[in-house]
Amino acid sequence: MTTLPNVAQVGALIGDPVRAAMLGALMDGSERPAGELAALSGVTPQTASAHLARLLDGGLLAVQRHGRHRYYRLRDGEVAHAIETLSVAADLAPVNRRSIDPVLKRARRCYDHLAGELGVAICDALVADKRVVAGGDGYMLSDGGVAWLTRLSLAPPESSRRPLVRPCLDWTERRPHLAGWLGTAICGHLEGKGGLRRIAGGRAVEVTPSGTAALRRNFGVGWRVV
Repeated sequence: MTTLPNVAQVGALIGDPVRAAMLGALMDGSERPAGELAALSGVTPQTASAHLARLLDGGLLAVQRHGRHRYYRLRDGEVAHAIETLSVAADLAPVNRRSIDPVLKRARRCYDHLAGELGVAICDALVADKRVVAGGDGYMLSDGGVAWLTRLSLAPPESSRRPLVRPCLDWTERRPHLAGWLGTAICGHLEGKGGLRRIAGGRAVEVTPSGTAALRRNFGVGWRVV
């Protein structure tokens, strides 16, 4: 008897093309109604409802009612982390390898934090400057990192069930970007200051001119707008 969790059940939920499309549409951290998810995955509303019910029962989605409508989202960042990691594994097999949209590869959201070339560049810069320390037990925020966050008016929580900072294996770059509280805080800081603009219809984001200056000034990342 295996001692692993029931990975076959979770794999079956994610492996269905319709449910995979629904999960992918929610990887930007959004909440979407069933009708929109049905259209994005190319099925009827009735079929979509059946798939959404299975994803809810399997613990991969959460739902919230707004008025008469129900909006679906990924259950939490752990689900997004698992999907991002599985995306890396899926692209390792030559039969599954496909071309990647260069806009999505350049900069995108991975649930509530940044991924793609942008996310990896920020991670690399913070590790190089020792604001984030990479070790055998994962990533840690250094004293210098805490001081840097204070200058950005970002205060780490005193206690939280969520990791303060952790690596998340990037699907397209196959190297880590930053997740945890820090990854969310950085994404929120750049978006709140107008440094990032979401590209309608998906996970991709683009860096604005003010964001390019902020990346260089606050993160030590040289970013070229294309």
